[in-house]
Amino acid sequence: MRVAVGIANLLRRSQGSEEEPFVNRVTTADYFILLSRAMDSLPDANPARRAEFYQSARAALISQLNSMTPPVSKARIKAEQRALDDAVETIEARAAASDGPRSDADDTAAPLPAATAPDNSTPTIEHDDMAKSQFQSMFSPRIVEEKPMSRLDEINRVLRKLQSDSFGVEACALISEDGLMIASVLAADMEESRVAGMTATLLSLGGRASMELGRSHLQEVIIRGESGYAVLVSAGRGALLLALTNENSKLGLTFFDMREAVRSLQKVL
Repeated sequence: MRVAVGIANLLRRSQGSEEEPFVNRVTTADYFILLSRAMDSLPDANPARRAEFYQSARAALISQLNSMTPPVSKARIKAEQRALDDAVETIEARAAASDGPRSDADDTAAPLPAATAPDNSTPTIEHDDMAKSQFQSMFSPRIVEEKPMSRLDEINRVLRKLQSDSFGVEACALISEDGLMIASVLAADMEESRVAGMTATLLSLGGRASMELGRSHLQEVIIRGESGYAVLVSAGRGALLLALTNENSKLGLTFFDMREAVRSLQKVL
């Protein structure tokens, strides 16, 4: 299964020592990119099919975590599960926005089966927590209302704070290096997919130009237009923070506020 192979590769690349279990763990952005790409191959991405897909991804994650050497800690396991859950919630939030309001019939889908390992045995790690969750965050509004603020909510809160508190910042977004929109506070006339794609292109071109011109690794990208600036900085592994400002903004203050936002985002990612 494509998603199982992707999860195995992510965990293998991120594996660190038990003394520093969170230094190299897989982030929500990593899982978001992996799941989004894998879902492109689904012949029918209806809610029920997506739920089965997410359940398969979670089972694959358990299997890989169980087989890692040296064994991973329970804290690392919970962190990986939460990162995967939040990536799913982000994808489902966007799917719900694209599909529009659901009918009552959409709420009658059969419950998902408990997660099982590839050999049909019951997973040995965190099985109860996973069986309870069943990735229902976007399929059951009641559960969404009762659970604590999700990681996506926290990301949106940071972005809204940057937009409202930073002088001159009119819009901002968190985007993956591959050009996928993770979260945004943009004007209604801006298409998220276009903004994300252009941002990834700017990063790629800026990085190449910086190296070719002997300026070493790229730190940020700044575009100045008649109506203001577009500022792009790294927000950590796999994610970029974009801020769009008006012509009266002070870049020094903007960079300061963006750095503060990045610190907050890194705690979430």
